[in-house]
Amino acid sequence: MQSNVNEPSFVFDHLPLHWQMSRSEKYAFSRILEHANPEIAIEIGTYKGGSLQNIAGVARKVFSLDINSQSQDALKPLFQNVEFLSGDSKKLLPNLLRHLQAENAPLGFVLIDGDHSTEGVKSDIDAVLDFKPNRPIFIVFHDSFHPASRAGILAAGWEKCPYVHFVEIDFIPGVFHYDAFDTAPARSMYGGLALALMLPNKRDFDLKIHQSQRGLFETVFKNSCHLESKENFLVRARRILKKMLRF
Repeated sequence: MQSNVNEPSFVFDHLPLHWQMSRSEKYAFSRILEHANPEIAIEIGTYKGGSLQNIAGVARKVFSLDINSQSQDALKPLFQNVEFLSGDSKKLLPNLLRHLQAENAPLGFVLIDGDHSTEGVKSDIDAVLDFKPNRPIFIVFHDSFHPASRAGILAAGWEKCPYVHFVEIDFIPGVFHYDAFDTAPARSMYGGLALALMLPNKRDFDLKIHQSQRGLFETVFKNSCHLESKENFLVRARRILKKMLRF
């Protein structure tokens, strides 16, 4: 029997669609989803439908957003309770949330797993934070161990939203891929689940952004390919600046 960070899980291996989560992430994700028991859910980032097959099995209605319409077209026949929205989440998500807000819809679960750039992650989070909940909303973020994604989560306007009661960046720690695996290059940092909770009542305490595995993240980052990318970016930026100063 072969093994990797994702499989076998001995619980979810019967699910047919490719699911890019580690064993621990799959267990936690499914349990959070069951606990949230949402009537309405939103997924940002469809890919091959791995997470969607879980969300659609629990929620009455799911809105799945992805920039790739071809991957969504292949999944449409498999899900009767999913509405697929194709395009940039920066535009789609605010419009969808305004529509749900106007209908006083019972949104209860959001998965953010789309654009992994810092700006993209921050934009998706800030859009959700503009929503006024009428029931608990569990917000899950995949790849919180990925440096750019993590920076986007940390940069979001959590404190400005009075309905946020809990934020943990390292609810489930991520994975260091020493060798290339699936779509992850060698020595890359991916995986990890961050979790936030929004409630209908406003909080009466100072919000803390928890990073229970910050030490792990910083230690691994020093030995990852992401550090090299950051250093190369800074080198290129300095070269461009020097050229500009010559003129």
